[in-house]
Parts: sequence; structure tokens; C-alpha cells
Amino acid sequence: MKKRLFIFGTGNFAEMCHHFFGEEDSGYEVCGFTVDAAYVEGRTEFRGLPVMAYEDLLASPLREGAELFVAVGVGKINTLRAQKVEQVQKDGFTLASYVSPLARVPKGFVARPNVMIMDQVNIHPDVEIGADTIVWSNSRIALKVRIGEHVWITSAVIGDSTTIGDYSFVGLNATVAPFVQVGSHNLIGAGALITQDTKDYEVYRGARSKPSRVSSLRIRNIPLIS
Repeated sequence: MKKRLFIFGTGNFAEMCHHFFGEEDSGYEVCGFTVDAAYVEGRTEFRGLPVMAYEDLLASPLREGAELFVAVGVGKINTLRAQKVEQVQKDGFTLASYVSPLARVPKGFVARPNVMIMDQVNIHPDVEIGADTIVWSNSRIALKVRIGEHVWITSAVIGDSTTIGDYSFVGLNATVAPFVQVGSHNLIGAGALITQDTKDYEVYRGARSKPSRVSSLRIRNIPLIS
């Protein structure tokens, strides 16, 4: 029998969560969405399911036996999601987690509360991933990596024996070299390369491509494409 689930949020991440939790093999039945009353804004449904004010859900018999997944993005470097996770736990909800059947994880891997491991993620043995951490599709996490709580990793490569501090964000196609210690609350941008330890609250931007002065109309041949 599938567990009943409410998803907190109605943004793009919540939509993605509905897609994954809605799969037949997820073990969950998504019953609806919930947000704080101030953000309902007259909406009654999202993706064909009801939207309830969180305050109403707390007082509703629908909460009995239902779990919750907090689908809040990276606002304020994951702090907003962390605050909501803390609140719903105090309110007595059990937090769900999700590991895609298309992810490659070590035998016996157990996801902590409000963790999502998406499809095509490759996690090597002896990896620890803290609660409320999101690992986006196509990320690769090598041997003996330690990832803190409230982290967001977007299709990145994390080298072996690396530590990622709490609340950090690792952007699309970023690479963290082996044995590096990444501080807490770090913002590592798309395409960034981290080869040495970082301090807390640091920002690393990846190199940004600049447009050529030559128009694409003047390009006669593109190597490797025929």
C-alpha cells in the first residue's frame, strides 16, 4: 500500500517532485500540494491536484498518516527550505525522501528526511548525505564524500574524500576536486572548478563565455559537425 504524500510548494521544484513521487515505483501517492496561506493567492489546484493552505492542512483529518516533502528551492542559499523543514517537523509531520530507481547508489543506502536523489545520479560507496539535501540528475559523487545538511547539488562532479558544508549550493557542471573541504553556505556557480579548501559564506563564479566579434553567418564550417 502506497504512503500518502503532500508536497509543500507550487513552483518548478514542486512540479519536478510531483513527477518523481508520482511514479508507480516511488511508494507514494501524491494527494495534493500545500503552501502557507499567504501564498495560496486563490489557487485551488496545481497539476490537477488540490492546493491547501498549510494552516488548513494542520487542522484537517487529511494529515493523518500523510507524509510531507518540502519542495522549496535554493532561496537564501537553502535557508528558506531549511526553515520550513524545521517547522513542519515541529508540527508533527514525517518528512518523505526519494531515491530514483534510475540512480546508482550503494547497497543499503538510506536517504535521510527530505532528501531527493534524482535519476542518473552516481553515488559511490561510503558516502554520507545529510538531511534536506537535493542531488540533481547526472551528478557524480565519489568515494568517501561527506555532504552536509540543506545542500543543493545540480548535475555536478564531487571528487573523492571531499566535504561539502551545510547550506551550500553547487551549480550546474561545477567540479569539486578530491580531498577539498568546502565551507558552509558556499555558492559555487555553474561551471566553477574548486581545487582548494574554501571558507564559509564564499562565492565562486564559473568562467563565462563571451560572444565573438564574428557573426555566426560568417562561419562556413563547424568542426566535428557535418
